[in-house]
Amino acid sequence: MQVRNDCQKHVETGYPFRGDDKLPFVKHFETTLHSSPLLNLNAGREAILDYFRNTWSLTELLFSSLTSRQAFFLRPYHKTRHPLVFYYAHPVCFYVNKLLVSGLIAEPVNQDFELLFETGVDEMNWDDLHEGADDIWPDLEEVIQYRNTVYRLVENLIETHPCFDQPITMDSQGWALVMAFEHERIHLETSSVLIRELPQEHVTTPTGWPEFFSCRESASGNPQPGKDYPAQNPMLEVKPSTLELGKPRQWPTFGWDNEYGHDKRQVSSFKASKYLVSNGEFFRFVASGGYETRKYWSESGWGWRTFRNVKWPTFWVQDGPAGSHRYRLRSTFSVVDMQWDWPAIVNYFEARAYCAWLSESEGVDTPYRLLREAEHLALREPALRKAIDWTPGRDQLLKLDPVMTAQGLQGLNLNLQTGSECPVNAMAENTQGFHDTMGNVWQWCEDAFHPLKDFAIHSYYTDFSTPCFDGEHQMIMGGSFISTGDEASIWSRFHFRPHFFQHAGFRLAQSGQSPAESNNKYETSQLVDQYLLFHYGSEAEQADTAIRQRSGHPQVGNFVLHTAELMSRFASGRRRALDLGCAVGRASFELAREFESVTGLDYSASFIRCADHLREHGKLPYRRRDTGRFFTELLASVPGTIDRNRVHFVEGDACALDSDLAATGEGPFDAALLANLLCRLSDPEACLRQFVESDRWLGRDGILVIASPNTWSEQYTEAENFLDGKDSAETLNRLGSILQGFELVFEEDYPFMIREHRRKYEYIVSQISVWKKGSGD
Repeated sequence: MQVRNDCQKHVETGYPFRGDDKLPFVKHFETTLHSSPLLNLNAGREAILDYFRNTWSLTELLFSSLTSRQAFFLRPYHKTRHPLVFYYAHPVCFYVNKLLVSGLIAEPVNQDFELLFETGVDEMNWDDLHEGADDIWPDLEEVIQYRNTVYRLVENLIETHPCFDQPITMDSQGWALVMAFEHERIHLETSSVLIRELPQEHVTTPTGWPEFFSCRESASGNPQPGKDYPAQNPMLEVKPSTLELGKPRQWPTFGWDNEYGHDKRQVSSFKASKYLVSNGEFFRFVASGGYETRKYWSESGWGWRTFRNVKWPTFWVQDGPAGSHRYRLRSTFSVVDMQWDWPAIVNYFEARAYCAWLSESEGVDTPYRLLREAEHLALREPALRKAIDWTPGRDQLLKLDPVMTAQGLQGLNLNLQTGSECPVNAMAENTQGFHDTMGNVWQWCEDAFHPLKDFAIHSYYTDFSTPCFDGEHQMIMGGSFISTGDEASIWSRFHFRPHFFQHAGFRLAQSGQSPAESNNKYETSQLVDQYLLFHYGSEAEQADTAIRQRSGHPQVGNFVLHTAELMSRFASGRRRALDLGCAVGRASFELAREFESVTGLDYSASFIRCADHLREHGKLPYRRRDTGRFFTELLASVPGTIDRNRVHFVEGDACALDSDLAATGEGPFDAALLANLLCRLSDPEACLRQFVESDRWLGRDGILVIASPNTWSEQYTEAENFLDGKDSAETLNRLGSILQGFELVFEEDYPFMIREHRRKYEYIVSQISVWKKGSGD
């Protein structure tokens, strides 16, 4: 598809009046306007000017869809964003403010505007409504005049300022200008979502907007697989890999601060769906009552759903009486027949609920979930991984980023090549068999937004990413049809709150059968029941009365309670505790007796679901196996004296806290428990080094309680990564050699048992050690 770059010498806003209300409108485009490729910062002054004009023109084109003055000042139905007049002016004020910060200009253009339109709304929750006053906004004509003035200022700056005689780098003043370009392109996309949310009567498809890839007539209800959407969406296996993350600092395009830094991720085998989940597939969830079934939703997700009384995806339009399940689809500018083969546009909560419903519906042993960031990178074209090796002069590697050239975008619904989503099977599959690994719609990820190692803010925009490293923003990856510039780059890392709508959908994922991290054993209901008994069963429930009367029963302690007691005994702080490998959560709850906040993390989705259920409800029925075919129904319960609201559970990898834990509270933990964990990790040393190499996860004077049976096996860990010794002392020395700066303050051997059935128990003697981190004085 040929990309047209609008290179007129001057883009005038405030164009001839249109419509009955004499609206002074934006420029009319006689031919289709697409996005330019991402600006190469070495390309020179003319390329910068062309990219600026294209960026500005795209915004003008988008806002030409509004049919009246009133549309600019309408409050969004959800009241969590400003009216669109703000987003028409905000990117322009950003130009002025950042050019001031960089010293490229010396004076404001309109200081009142540059304060009024400086800061948007980032609501903390779905019910954090913004009841802003309507009378604070200036007349639309004033905004248009302001845009014209800033346009001329920027155009003149590019044409005359000497700093653009040299390539732009992140250390040059010109970085502020290209930052403003990419900031405007972010708002091109987010404003298009706000326009999609407006009532239809206030919007029209603008002349010059790229055409849909396809939009066919279809029935509004009862979609047929194989006819209306792909009949099968198979789960394809992705082999284990090691991936490096982090954009090279000298790569000649603009990047936001969170793209830089570095990390190396070990990605175990996993499965992912060939296609994005389509509207046709999602219809089954809607029609089966998935929105009304509490068990499929997280606590926060259910809170959002009930607050908004949501019954189907936000851009589905009811086309029949309640219960008929007939729908049409709201595209960015118009309502069309339901496109059952387009990807479902949903938020994070809805995507997770669908995964839970489908897992139950299909009875799978390994539940469905969303992709993780590293997994999304792993299912892309493998050749893209070579981009990390780029150095100046290796220009061929720049072409690995598709958005750098018009030719690279062939076969991708990205960078506004088309005007909407397209069918999930429309674009060609990559060499691994996946469609839409980049483009069409963003893909929600399990990861909370987080920095890479050696993350650093840029002085021109100190709070772009850092406020969102709060554990409350979910990552989205891959870009959408309207993602342009840096957003469409292979390096982009974006995020939104889980209730927020973007042009975003999802792809199914399943943990693979890698024995190191997700052995199938860890996803079976039988094992979950066994662990519930181990954690919550009483001494009497774990023994067998009849056999005990005849032959006795070994006396051992309660391992879970004992490790929690050690945490309380040796921790000097009582603010935050971390339970790594928390399983079904009993130790996490016990720690809440003493600590103000407790985070439990486990790799098993099944364990975390149980722990979350117990956190919310306080009890959970399970079955104790007695013999092969006979079971006893029992009830796991959290003591009423424990404040369950102090506990938070996370599904994640103990070796990758940066990606899975992100920020679940303020400041480091005072104590961390690693119980029966190390010898089940692929890289146990990497897990421990997270607490050594910085104070992010464990503060000074913090403690580690490590309890391990030292059952090292190549089923889980490569032999070269074993942390064992020929005796207990040598094993402790091995731990001590890793935990530099820690002092061993306590160690013991502690016996316990795990029941399999009434005649079989696993007897274990755990080596427990407590390590205190030095104060650094």
